Amino acid sequence: MINKRLPITFVIMIAAANLFAQHNGDSLSFQGYPAEFTMGVKALAMGGAYTANTGDLNSLFYNPAGLADVNELQLTIGMNSYQKLWRENQTFRPNRLYWTMAFYLEGLYVPDPANNGVWDYEFARDSSFVVQDPQTGKDSYGEDAADWQKTRNNLGFNYAAAAFPFEVMNYKLVVSAAYQRNDLYDYDRNDTYLSPHIGIDKYGILPRSATDTLTFNWYRFERSRFGDMTTYTGALAMDVTEEIKLGVGLTIISGESDDQQSLNRMGFFDIANNNRLRFTYDTLNTHISGKSEYMATKFNVGGIYKFERFSLGFNIFLPYTMERKWNYNIDMATADSSWRNNASGTDRFEIPATFSFGATLSPIDQFTAAVDYQFTNFSQGKIDLSTQNAKMNADWPNQQILCFGAEYRPYEFLSLLAGYREISAVFIPDGAAIKDRGPSAQNYSIGASVKLWQFGRIDMAYEYKQLKYYDSYFSNTNYVYEGFNNFSLAYTYTF
Repeated sequence: MINKRLPITFVIMIAAANLFAQHNGDSLSFQGYPAEFTMGVKALAMGGAYTANTGDLNSLFYNPAGLADVNELQLTIGMNSYQKLWRENQTFRPNRLYWTMAFYLEGLYVPDPANNGVWDYEFARDSSFVVQDPQTGKDSYGEDAADWQKTRNNLGFNYAAAAFPFEVMNYKLVVSAAYQRNDLYDYDRNDTYLSPHIGIDKYGILPRSATDTLTFNWYRFERSRFGDMTTYTGALAMDVTEEIKLGVGLTIISGESDDQQSLNRMGFFDIANNNRLRFTYDTLNTHISGKSEYMATKFNVGGIYKFERFSLGFNIFLPYTMERKWNYNIDMATADSSWRNNASGTDRFEIPATFSFGATLSPIDQFTAAVDYQFTNFSQGKIDLSTQNAKMNADWPNQQILCFGAEYRPYEFLSLLAGYREISAVFIPDGAAIKDRGPSAQNYSIGASVKLWQFGRIDMAYEYKQLKYYDSYFSNTNYVYEGFNNFSLAYTYTF
């Protein structure tokens, strides 16, 4: 093995900060936030379109003004069971300049260590140069075509909430509070992480030189973050008039996660002129492990104007700062030595205001339709990372969320619920034609609400979410799929 040891300070900079090679494989920062879960089971079943709804504890999580129509003490406890799925299919494109490179990177050819540093045309006729046939005709996002797949499952109670109405000077007020516990998770993997990436010019031509060689490293990258976030929510709502409702809310967030990141070098390629390529195995492994602690406090204000069969609502989460304190061990190893360092710091994410607007329409007593629109100007946010070269993944695009929901009440004791939600991601895939908006995830949900007469009410919801996108380069396309299945159940008792 050839040992190309990097200076230790440079290795730490690569490991603890953001990597320059390519987008797919960003280093640890605020991945996994904001959380994927939607609180309030009935609201979840309606696709999260709940900004203009009133009279139910679910409003605590969407618009505190909706609590103003709560007329009796309500208590709710909820649970959920979910499965999160990640998978990726990385397809390399053979090209007329370095036509054998795709064989290495797709795993169709496993290099023989005996050929370290040998131009591959010199052993192309050797019996050891065996190239497997590529798989064709499969769904690029499907499980059969995936290079890897990762799942995450959990089951448990995740929130409890209460609302209590009272009067002060002939004004009806409602105070409400909730405890929430949600999983925090993030996962990314890239088995062909190239640095520098030879296709970074997207559709530009690969670099060539008749007099010199270009060297680029081949790594295997993996990053994971698993933990939980605890949220305490409080709100106060008031009936200003029979039609106008106002509310204010406070949310306190804290949490902790176990973080892991690995960047293991397989070796390096040299390319020169046309179709001159050689590969050499080499070892330089970097592994980061440790914990992150999170803390934030945010406020929101909301209002609803309620007509007989039509309502309009708004909710504004004011700007706030999410703080992440982290402490990591950094382990590095070459073929003949290893060493460890420690790094710690505090990162801050100044998150802009989030604006939500909603409307409901009940043309008949048995049916209600709802629509919501939410916008967060993340591009105006600021991420202050405590490591060097920290601007690489600090820019987020704006996020837009569009929600549709419906409730049908065929009987007094039964409500049937359905919803659809489209959520734009807070990143831009490499090579994307649209540069100011992330790919959209589609959420579909159904559910039911059953009144048990004097014994309370049961809400249930099923949610299915999928996100598909691809990173596109001259040299390869990365097809990424994320799936999410969630079943939620809540029991509400009204005194």
